[in-house]
Order: sequence, then structure tokens, then C-alpha cells
Amino acid sequence: ERLHRGPLTTADLLRCAIEVADALDRAHRQGVIHRDLKPGNIMMTKSGAKLLDFGLARTMGTSAVPSTLTAAPTMTTPLTAEGMIVGTFQYMAPEQLEGKEADARSDLFAFGAVLYEMATGRRAFTGATQASLIASILKEEPKPVVELAPLAPPPLQRIITGCLAKDA
Repeated sequence: ERLHRGPLTTADLLRCAIEVADALDRAHRQGVIHRDLKPGNIMMTKSGAKLLDFGLARTMGTSAVPSTLTAAPTMTTPLTAEGMIVGTFQYMAPEQLEGKEADARSDLFAFGAVLYEMATGRRAFTGATQASLIASILKEEPKPVVELAPLAPPPLQRIITGCLAKDA
């Protein structure tokens, strides 16, 4: 809802970005990939940003999941199959769109798309149709942040560009 009013101030953007990055880091260290990071899954509260909705999350590869996570899941079959595309297209990494297995780098791509939107008030990738949106993500680079948000800190562009790399 906050992004409907436009880009975040630099202070708010940095605070939120650090808190979301910390939440992603904790999840990744626990062997969990979010797979649906987007502005709608970040809640801004008085105490800070909260990363929500791990409904599409899954454990990474074959790494052992720490005992802090439940050892007896209620579901015995996966919600998704290999090659199945899950998530929100506007924030999906190229490898996800190609049906390849998502990993922590896929979350970082989505994080870059979210940072871009927080800094500029615009989505990094757009398209009139689902197909053109996917083509945009796979082939195009978003406009530089400095063109849309001249007051954004210069290192922010480097971080976003790194996150939005086409090759994981």
C-alpha cells in the first residue's frame, strides 16, 4: 500500500532493505527459499519491516534442515513439481521463469526488483501481457535508478544491478 504513494525516502528504503535482507539471510541460513518475495509480502510496521507469506517457500536442495523446523510435516507430497513456475511474475528471476530450480539467488533477484520499486516507485520490469513481461525480465535491463530517482544513493544502483543479473 505504501508504494502506491510513490517511492520511499532514502532513510525508509535503507531501513526496510536492511530488515528484509536480514530476514532473507536468516531464512537462507535455515535452508529455506522464499520464492515469492514482492512488496505485498513485506509489511511495514512501527517496529520495522516484516517479511511475510512463506506459503511458496521450500527447503534448498538436499541440505539438512535444522531441527528448529518441524521434522514431521503434515504434507507428504510437494505443492510444486519440477519445471512448474510458482510466484509472482514481476519479481521472478529468469531461471524461475525458465522452469529451473529456484535457490537463494532467485530470492536475491526478487529482492533487487523490490529495491528498485522502493527507490523509484516503478516496477523494474513491465509488459502489456504475461509473455511480454517474461520477455522483459529475460532480455531487458531496467532504467537506471538515478534516472528515475536522482537523489538515491549511488551504491544502491550497484546493489540493484547485482541483484538483477540475468545469469544467477
